[in-house]
Amino acid sequence: MARPVSPLWGGLFTTAALCLCAPLSLDLGPVPITVQSLIVCLAGALAGGAGVLGVLGWLLLAALGLPVLAGMKGGLLAMGGFSAGFIVALPLAARLAMRWQPGWSWRQTLLLMLAAHALLLALGGAVITLRGGDVTALAVLLPGAGVKAVVATLVLVMVGRRPA
Repeated sequence: MARPVSPLWGGLFTTAALCLCAPLSLDLGPVPITVQSLIVCLAGALAGGAGVLGVLGWLLLAALGLPVLAGMKGGLLAMGGFSAGFIVALPLAARLAMRWQPGWSWRQTLLLMLAAHALLLALGGAVITLRGGDVTALAVLLPGAGVKAVVATLVLVMVGRRPA
């Protein structure tokens, strides 16, 4: 089944949206709270593989040193530390979100979006633990992950009901 967003525009829009969201972060714990996980989930669901490529393109720009990560950071050092697990998980979450199909019920969609955010939290938490951080600090991220999963669900249900 065709994705609602064309591959070319899906990949480019994903990279651009992730870059534009770099200044939008809230530092309340070991990793910042951002809207980037919402964009990643929507990119995978709406643009499919192009959305995943858009996420990888954004990560390449960050690795090259452009200030496109949360808090306007960039470079390999910014991609390490406590955020490394989240960085690795972002394209995986987009890939998981690719399972969404137009016409899915809101329950199916919400479960998938919660699973994608759970993947982010699990891999992020694993790296925080491996690096000696306090994984209980991730509790501050749970409400935001739930809200972003609900927002993604609302967007996808509306898009999925639109006639082709």
